[in-house]
Amino acid sequence: MADKAEGEVLCFAGVTLDLGRGSLRNAAGTEVPLAPKPFDLLRTLAREAGRIVTKDALLDAVWPGVHVAEDSLFQAVREARRAIGDEEGRVLRSVPRRGYMLDTVVTAAPPASMPLAPPEDRASLVVLPFANISGDPEQEYFADGMVEEITAALGRIRSFFVIARNSAFTYKGRAVDVREVGRDLGVRYVLDGSVRKAGGRVRITCQLAETETGRQLWSERFDAALDDVFELQDRVTEAVAGALEPNLEAAELRRSTAKPTQDLSAHDYYLRGMAAFHEGTLEGFVAAGALFERATELDPGYGVAYGMAAFCLALRRSSAELGSADVAKGRRLAELAAKTGRDDAAALASAAFALCYLCMDPEGGAALAEAACQINPNSSQAWSSAGLAHVLLGHAELAITDIHHALRLNPRDRQRYVHFVFLATAFCQAGRFDDAIAAAERAVQEQPQFPNCFRTLAVAYAFAGRVEEARRAMAEMLRLAPTATLSRISAFFLPYRNLEFAARVKEAYRRAGMPE
Repeated sequence: MADKAEGEVLCFAGVTLDLGRGSLRNAAGTEVPLAPKPFDLLRTLAREAGRIVTKDALLDAVWPGVHVAEDSLFQAVREARRAIGDEEGRVLRSVPRRGYMLDTVVTAAPPASMPLAPPEDRASLVVLPFANISGDPEQEYFADGMVEEITAALGRIRSFFVIARNSAFTYKGRAVDVREVGRDLGVRYVLDGSVRKAGGRVRITCQLAETETGRQLWSERFDAALDDVFELQDRVTEAVAGALEPNLEAAELRRSTAKPTQDLSAHDYYLRGMAAFHEGTLEGFVAAGALFERATELDPGYGVAYGMAAFCLALRRSSAELGSADVAKGRRLAELAAKTGRDDAAALASAAFALCYLCMDPEGGAALAEAACQINPNSSQAWSSAGLAHVLLGHAELAITDIHHALRLNPRDRQRYVHFVFLATAFCQAGRFDDAIAAAERAVQEQPQFPNCFRTLAVAYAFAGRVEEARRAMAEMLRLAPTATLSRISAFFLPYRNLEFAARVKEAYRRAGMPE
């Protein structure tokens, strides 16, 4: 086959295959994620455009020196067709009993030299190859596998734009300036790291940097015994993906709030809504909800904005000031989030919370939370919503497990107070009252302006028989939500499928001093 320069850029069927960067871009210039083998398949066929390439020749070119079944080739063809928008196989043609052909004109273009602009609607990042500093070449596979797993995990988060592995690995073995990487790949953030193996242990270091300034935003170190490298790889991937989501969100918030307020896009309204949301106050939830709804007006397909608007309404329910019209609105927003964000874990998780906490539908909420966990198993919010659903369904131990997992995924989450509220309630159901008090006290410490933190603490104290402390906690709750009464708050008992527990909670409110 023809030997062409690896820096070559091939254009065909509305896409651009950059052999030097190892990337595929669509007509809009956006990189299309593509695994290494489908990329190699496209490269091979593009170099022989208009000619039939036999299956054996493709297997030799894409999997050199390795024996694989034809199923691997069929899968690579499917993925390549999907990437170039050719699901029907009109461009990447199958020629029966002979092989495959790229039936289109392929033209060569000079490699891209102009800086690429980061997308405005999502946080954009690349995970660079990790350096193997152990002196053991056998650890290269572990370091490379780590990068691939982290890239895949982050790629499942719809609010992120993640550069494909092919482009990232063009930097392998090179000393890089993150600002140059940002210009080359059109990203605002770079994650890189190193792997060191010594004495039966592995140390992995990761750091996240901002490409515009080169400033480091986050770093973490992981140490573990080298008993099972794949288990360790999974654990680090989980931790990195869970930690990066809030750190990138915080960086995007800073970037957005530094902008002038004229001509805001839907995404900027969403970011400003998140800033108000993280205040953790009833006033903040009101302001955030309005900003999220404004984002959906500008972009009716913005699933996570619908979900967060519903989430804010649900949190306001803790003040007992909302009525049936608000509940109906919350359900409508949650349903729109599920419809427009059916592949977005964040949209489904926030909709699940609203269905559980506002719409008194824990079964519906559990289904959405399960889907969110499957889409992005590294989403702290998804596991927290699943925990809430289990709390309301009476599955205390499952709830405790899910919420602990959410906290482990994102130990610096600014919504930790919500997780601790759910955890305290689950502990109460399980009869672990000391643990319930500890969790509720953590909720209060994390967010002393949210009424439900004090109400949950009051219930935990009351269950434990510490009535005076329960009354002090309830007094704080009533200071933050002075209109709350036992009759108005009783709507919260409806989601509890364990009616005995619901009755005990109501009596705990009464003992703690909530007005009738």
